[in-house]
Amino acid sequence: MTSSIKFSVQPGAYERHLQRKHNNPLFRDSDQYLLDKEVEQAREKDQQDLRAFFDAFQETVQEAVELSESVESDVLLDLKEKLERLYVQSTSLAGDLGQHQEALLKLLAVSMAGIQKGAEQDPAALKKIQDELTARDVFFDLLKTPLVAVLLRGDDIIHESELIPSILSESADSLPQILELFDPEQQQHLIDLAKEFIEPLDNDIKQSSQCEARLELMLKLQET
Repeated sequence: MTSSIKFSVQPGAYERHLQRKHNNPLFRDSDQYLLDKEVEQAREKDQQDLRAFFDAFQETVQEAVELSESVESDVLLDLKEKLERLYVQSTSLAGDLGQHQEALLKLLAVSMAGIQKGAEQDPAALKKIQDELTARDVFFDLLKTPLVAVLLRGDDIIHESELIPSILSESADSLPQILELFDPEQQQHLIDLAKEFIEPLDNDIKQSSQCEARLELMLKLQET
């Protein structure tokens, strides 16, 4: 065991979760202390994710480049969905993918322009498209919060039992974005679980982790 783990500057989802748990009193003792081997294994998983993303990115960009000007709207819709999935995927990966994200946003803008052009005689369809664009902007903004990006992956990086300590470990600035993922009923459930989680903790852990302050903020956010 070691407490001198050197984490990556821009970790991927697997390594970031180990970093979240390392020396964090809100997690079990067995999770707090890491072996170098565990971090190496997490990095390898992150690299696998990254390679899969690059392959899909190149394939999708090539598909976009080869589209004809008279492309059918259903083809554009399919391309749009692929680009959106890639953008979401990119937000939880290791390294700086800013240029790839910019390219995806540019291709999304082109595909949406084509979709809008095909619907220009249908005001209702145009309104629906504009509403979708607004919602997507909000959604993509939420993805700037790393825990949000991980939770939206839909895999098991963060086990169900780790959700509450993960949320309580977040900064105050991140909590509004995280709670935005949940409807009011789900938020209340999270708050109830957080209360149950915090209640038996030692006072030293409560003070050092500021978990009670995070719970108080969750309660305030729920009321707004």
